[in-house]
Order: sequence, then structure tokens, then C-alpha cells
Amino acid sequence: MLAGPLRVLAAARWPDGPEDELPAIAGFVESAFSPLVAEVAERCLRARYGAPPAVGAPRTALLLASPSGDTGTADALARATAAGQRVAPLLFFQSNPNAVLGHVAARWQVDGPVVALGPGFPDGPELHERAALLIEDGDAEQVLLITAVQGPPDRATAVLLAP
Repeated sequence: MLAGPLRVLAAARWPDGPEDELPAIAGFVESAFSPLVAEVAERCLRARYGAPPAVGAPRTALLLASPSGDTGTADALARATAAGQRVAPLLFFQSNPNAVLGHVAARWQVDGPVVALGPGFPDGPELHERAALLIEDGDAEQVLLITAVQGPPDRATAVLLAP
């Protein structure tokens, strides 16, 4: 059992201002969800480690919670299916939120577990408890906790947590 609450090592949010635009990510199409997750993770990890990779980072878990999930990809799949069109293969790849977490893990060379939670997992204390469990169980020494909601407006937060 951890001795106390997790402390925040770094934090980030998106958008951070009205001029914010999400950068495109190769292999992720038609939805802002994956770029949203990747950008807020990037901002948070940069605040702690500078440019990637996260040299010297302890074993880091990635924990993503999204009450809405990737509505952009779901909508693109529904439109293609309703129109009888061929569904772009990349949509199947990106429909799993672990795909973008894998992108973040590879870019930053973090090696902890990857967990994605969908609707039914509110942000706040419950998510911090889940992050603490990853540390208590010995799976990680710190957790990058990301919450992402597709809007409008799209918004996301990330915090790097450790005991």
C-alpha cells in the first residue's frame, strides 16, 4: 500500500489556448482523438523530460480514460458502412485506443503497461486510485494518466504521477 496520495511530477492540457491546433500523426486518420491523446501526452512528458525519448525515466505506465471514446473514428466507420463503402484499414487499427498509447510509448521509449478505459470510468479520485494500483502492484514506478474527451470542444489532460 502506498504511504500517501500520488504526487504530480508534470501536467499538461489541450487546448492550452485558442490558437492550439492538433498536429497530424502518420497512421491516424479522420479523427482527432489519437492526435489529442498524443499531443497532451507529449506536452506532459516534455515538461518532465524535455525532448523524446524520456531518458532515465523509471518504468512508466500509460493510463488513458475517455468517457466518450474515439467518436471520430466511430462516426467514420458508421458513415462508410451506411454508404456501403470500403472501410479504410487504418480505421480498424486506430479504433483501439491502445494504438495511440503504443505510439506514445514507442516515441518516448517508456516501457510500462498500457491501459485504456472507456465509458463508465470518470476522471478524478477513481482514476488516481487505478494509477496507484499500477504502482502498488509493481507494474510501474510512475503513471502517465491521460483523460480525453471528444467534443465539441475536444479537450484532454495529462498528469505524470508517482509516489
